[in-house]
Amino acid sequence: MNEEPTHFAIRPSADVAKRASKVVKANSARKGEPAFHMTDDMRRLSTPWSVSQARATQIAAADLPAGVILDAAAGSGVQLIALTAGLKRPGLAIELDPNIGLLCAANMHSAGEADDLQRSMDRVLVGDGTDAENAIVAYWNSLREAGTRAHPPIGMLHLDPARPRDAQRHEIDEMQPAIGPLLKAWSKHLETGPRGPAVLLDLSPRLNDDQRSLVDAVIEITFPGIPRTWEYLSQGGGRIDRLSVWIGSLSSKQPSRCVRMGRKKIMASIEGKVAESELASMSKPPPFGAYLSILDPALVQSGLQEAWLEQALPEGAGHSWLRLEGRRPLLISTDPLVSDDETDAFVIATGEIVQHRLTPPELHTIEQTAAAAARNGVGKITLRCSLDPEIHPTLQRRLDKAMKEFEGSRGFMVDLELERGSGSHSLYIVCKEA
Repeated sequence: MNEEPTHFAIRPSADVAKRASKVVKANSARKGEPAFHMTDDMRRLSTPWSVSQARATQIAAADLPAGVILDAAAGSGVQLIALTAGLKRPGLAIELDPNIGLLCAANMHSAGEADDLQRSMDRVLVGDGTDAENAIVAYWNSLREAGTRAHPPIGMLHLDPARPRDAQRHEIDEMQPAIGPLLKAWSKHLETGPRGPAVLLDLSPRLNDDQRSLVDAVIEITFPGIPRTWEYLSQGGGRIDRLSVWIGSLSSKQPSRCVRMGRKKIMASIEGKVAESELASMSKPPPFGAYLSILDPALVQSGLQEAWLEQALPEGAGHSWLRLEGRRPLLISTDPLVSDDETDAFVIATGEIVQHRLTPPELHTIEQTAAAAARNGVGKITLRCSLDPEIHPTLQRRLDKAMKEFEGSRGFMVDLELERGSGSHSLYIVCKEA
């Protein structure tokens, strides 16, 4: 270890919060949520409070080994604050940028309860999160200087490394601090429970299969044989919003989990083993009376679409997967889906096929599109097909206006590729929702 101090400890306090207010005032992202000190850049990178709280509720305090909760690249500290509050543990944040470290400490003080003795052991260390040896000594020294002689171990490690902005894909070697060196550095300081140490890795949702395999390899090298659960969290926007790995004492009995998050709470969660699905190719239009369902792509990327199907389809119903990639995975079935909260949460739209169209909706044919749908009992259509993004919003507005004079059920339009001998052709299908 270096003789010179490598980490500067900040104890969350009213004085620190006062200093932080001179840099940036504390504000709430949403009504009813705590106010945090964040710059615009920090707010963009920070995990939303609702997601942070939901994650904390997924962890049983009894499953955690003894010790403090460490966030080795804390940023604003929002996720750490939610974890420490929910699990009633002290928090240790490490942040390389001293200005951000100050705001993190202010947030930890402002969000904490004054009479909570655990908060007296909260600290922010300004320094390198991968330098575990010097960081833990700096933490213990700070506690001793404040009159606490305890040398608490690390009961849980959380890491949400920074990644490049605006990249369409991410790679693990772009993340800072680097996952491998950080896990290795802290592995000897982590308390171990029956299923190993407790580690939560927040990763870019843009990691592809190969990059996720590399993450698995890093975890296996650091903690041989340790169980882990990959979690794919969706907020219903047609993409994975959060990708994380729950390791050791935080893992479940299953390797994969898909979570559908609402505005403030988890709506549904499904766990299981990853399974591949067979993709069907259609050479002729699907029959009227069959049912098309657009599913949350996070469900398919988690590999749990077959586990979900076991709950979602009635016994004896036939089905085929028509599309498994992109923003609109598509399922066709002979019967409507079973409707309950657990299955419905992963469904973007589902309905009975009532109309086929050979051409996409266009501005000069909107009235005809509306009238044809109305003849099939549809009074409102949501365009869920691949259209030019420049005109898609305009088409939707014009269609909504044209259908105001009609009554009927809600519906949607989806596109489907039909395979012909000479190539493929797009078919546009109108479905009536139940």
